[in-house]
Amino acid sequence: MKINKLYIFAFLSLFLVISCDQNDLEDKFDENELSGWVDFDPSANSATVNASEATTQLAVPFRVNVPAYPNGLNVSYRLEAVSGDFTPFVTNTSGTGFVDPYAFDANDRIGRFNIGFINLDVLRSEVITFDVIITNVDVSSVGVGVDDNSVLSYRVTIPCTNPDVLPNDFFVGEYTIADVTGTIGPGNNTSNFEAGTVTLAVDVFNPNLRNFTSGGLPAFTGGTQFAFSLLFSDNDTVTLAGFTGLNIACGAGAPEYGFDSAAAADSASWDICNDQEIVITYTEDPLGSCGGPFLSSFVLTKI
Repeated sequence: MKINKLYIFAFLSLFLVISCDQNDLEDKFDENELSGWVDFDPSANSATVNASEATTQLAVPFRVNVPAYPNGLNVSYRLEAVSGDFTPFVTNTSGTGFVDPYAFDANDRIGRFNIGFINLDVLRSEVITFDVIITNVDVSSVGVGVDDNSVLSYRVTIPCTNPDVLPNDFFVGEYTIADVTGTIGPGNNTSNFEAGTVTLAVDVFNPNLRNFTSGGLPAFTGGTQFAFSLLFSDNDTVTLAGFTGLNIACGAGAPEYGFDSAAAADSASWDICNDQEIVITYTEDPLGSCGGPFLSSFVLTKI
């Protein structure tokens, strides 16, 4: 009999724990199944606009915490500036999202504000951010948020627009240089690029090139300085502009060891609004002198 009592007690305890967990959410509703609230998911309340096209649309999701809404809901929002002027790039600064009562099931109660964007092909030299703020629901029994922990704003970022031709003050001057990844240098207790300071300068003939000199594989080349160039392409990627040989090879008759550009898919992206730091990916040992090619990288940090 003692065993039965213990079993019943354990069962009741488990039932109470589960019931309390379920009631944490249910207690926030009243007896009216048409009552509830809308808010944003705190784990997914930001987005960056895809600015590859002049016009686009961003669907901003919000949660619908309402058991039933047979006539649907009209949820209103407004846009509020955080950094920069967003108004030339949106079709409206306020609007409404309609929650269709027939478009959801019990496990997917997500509404959407559709924010229209225009003029994204206009040159922007600063990052622009604004918030989408829920302001109202047209059903009186449905609130905007439920308590102080409700998230009612959604952060949207409009990135800079990279120009076809770089300005002559972009990525110039002194930078520290250091390996991020490499094979032959780090595998032989040295580095691919000699750590230190380099000076980036605009190429005389191509404004999208940045030239610098650096030691390559210093333990094997004695610190000899080699000429390199970075190519900032119009597809918003950057890598080494071409092959630079280091005048060494892994064995007699082997091709020259050096560094070359990476494929576009492997290249780093660049942003006209940031010339403080960038990681450059490149092809190490592209001719296969030492078992390559290898995909490697180094970092440049502005001083």
